[in-house]
Amino acid sequence: MVTAGIDVDLKLDGAKSAETPGEIRGRVIWTPTDEDRRKSKISALMSWLAEHRGLSFDTYEDLWHWSVTEPAAFWDAVWHYFGVETDTPYRAVMEGSGFQGTTWFPGARLNFARMVLRHEERRADDVAISAYREDGSHTEWTWAKLGAAVRQVATRLRAMGVEPGDRVAACVPNVVEAAVCFIATTAIGAVWSSCSPEFGAAAATDRFSQIEPRLLIGVSRYTYAGTVHERGDVLRDLVKGLPTLEHLVLLQDGAPDLEIPGVAVSTWASLAQAPGPAREDFHYESVSSDHPLWIVYTSGTTGAPKPIVHTHAGALLGLSKDLSFHVEVGEGSVPFFYATPSWIVWNMVLGGLSLGARVVLYDGSPFYPDLDCLWSVAERSGATIMGVSPGFIARMKERGHDPSAQHDLHRLKGLVLSGAVTEAPLFEWLSGILPSNCRILSQAGSTEVCGGYAGGVSLLPIRAGEATARMLGMDVLAIDPDGRSVHGEGGELVIGTPFANAPKCLWNDPGGERMAANYLSAYGGRWQQGDMIIIHEDGGCKVLGRSDATMKRNGVRIGAGEIYRALEDDPAVADAIAVFPQAGSYRDVLILFLRPAQGHVLDDNLRRALIDRVGAKLSPRHVPDLIEEVPAIPYTLTGKRLEIPLRHLLEGQIDAQQFGALLQHDRETAHWFAAFAARGQSDDQGV
Repeated sequence: MVTAGIDVDLKLDGAKSAETPGEIRGRVIWTPTDEDRRKSKISALMSWLAEHRGLSFDTYEDLWHWSVTEPAAFWDAVWHYFGVETDTPYRAVMEGSGFQGTTWFPGARLNFARMVLRHEERRADDVAISAYREDGSHTEWTWAKLGAAVRQVATRLRAMGVEPGDRVAACVPNVVEAAVCFIATTAIGAVWSSCSPEFGAAAATDRFSQIEPRLLIGVSRYTYAGTVHERGDVLRDLVKGLPTLEHLVLLQDGAPDLEIPGVAVSTWASLAQAPGPAREDFHYESVSSDHPLWIVYTSGTTGAPKPIVHTHAGALLGLSKDLSFHVEVGEGSVPFFYATPSWIVWNMVLGGLSLGARVVLYDGSPFYPDLDCLWSVAERSGATIMGVSPGFIARMKERGHDPSAQHDLHRLKGLVLSGAVTEAPLFEWLSGILPSNCRILSQAGSTEVCGGYAGGVSLLPIRAGEATARMLGMDVLAIDPDGRSVHGEGGELVIGTPFANAPKCLWNDPGGERMAANYLSAYGGRWQQGDMIIIHEDGGCKVLGRSDATMKRNGVRIGAGEIYRALEDDPAVADAIAVFPQAGSYRDVLILFLRPAQGHVLDDNLRRALIDRVGAKLSPRHVPDLIEEVPAIPYTLTGKRLEIPLRHLLEGQIDAQQFGALLQHDRETAHWFAAFAARGQSDDQGV
């Protein structure tokens, strides 16, 4: 057994229960003006509903309640509000019941890509995509250029034998060519699935081998943080792991020889060399509303990543609803989200072209050549909406970096923080440096739901550290251990009513057993997201972190997020992660891995101060047994702490290779924690 470096008298008997600690809410940092309300896209929706449906709502809460109690009426309104183009109409909005039994818009035939490019004729010479690289270079793609490229690539894919329903996999950086391939794939009814090139062969194979792709798009090298990373060997190994593969397309012209037996290799130039058909002559594959559009993945720990399938109709309506009503994206908007093809946000933002927005792409490190790089792109592109992770902002705050002092950000109307829990101090810091008319939005969502479940609402004030309200169409509940829906205290995040952008299925799960077991079995067929959430009486929401990361110590449930909040304003703490293994040499040891802030050292004095702080703010039950200094904290690519995989590593449920597969982008951190786990195992064996 590993013990703490400092003895701590927990005195658990009679200690205050930490089951549901009091939640101190952040202050209101933004309040909408009458003009904000008048110009908001939610107000536009309410006016449309009054004119076209005879429905009147006094408040957002009334509108939300209608959207979740009358789902057929709500999603029918969303369909017509955004003018979905179809070849045949739907016979019903919903058929069947339950998350797995409901079919949305049966009978309708449509195509996602046709909606994405529907503004081409009217705005041919306007810029559709602005693409930037970390070396400072950038290109502009007009609607006409983008549409022509999509038709060229789509026609070539058809000539290569790719048919509707075939899977096209891509291991690509965030470049326009990747976006073109994505849209072209969906235009012919094939199914898209992608990851970033920093993924190792094993991690990419774990994902793509499940879906049996016919064609792979890849790169043999990419640049990140000023370094060229050669990936030829990784690409070869990936191809070998995909026996169904017939074609490999390399996005770089002049790439090294990658001849692979049985696989035809071509380049971007060959894909786009022959002129495609004119816009009016191109045939978009008309598919059913529930035809698979893309396959995205959740991180696997003890098993392969789960392949989530979304549909043409569901994804289109979900992203249109979220981007328009909750992020205020529309014609004239310039959204810039730091995302990669590994994250569903990339797919969704490109789908925002259907709203008439000009999308900004960035390929490279968010910190190269310096902390200003993303803000420089925001300024140069004239971004109106910017999306980053809370971890990115935390780094800025830690270093006292004020982007407004260096860049003209007057066009920025919203900063979206997503991918992880955002605490109040980050909101407070941002509100003091960003333009006063810039909303700071906490968006809580997931890969599975193809968007968000709680986020911004421009009709309502914003509190630091909170999502403003539950999103339209998302019947989000906080369920306590007794199965009751509660307000003002933490509960399991459950979604009670089916919604159009829910996943169709998991790939290769024909009976739906795997999806039911993972998401629908615990709460009587309602959707269990796997997060903990507080929903306040006024509608404000705060996601507390993963519910399965909750630690049960001496019979009391302890959320890791509680510990983080107790430490969030400590100047000596830069970052931390807490785990409570239930097996192995670290069994029943509450470990706090801590990265000290610059200029601080984790010595006995700091350990005692942290112990006192946690004990005083929370309870003796929350006090860690072991506080260990680390060089970095393990995060996913989307900025979520890897609490559960780290716990499994320390318990011996997964090995170093499996843990490392989740940190392909941060190998040094993976190696450090693997060594720590191995050291504990050696101690336990008396080595």
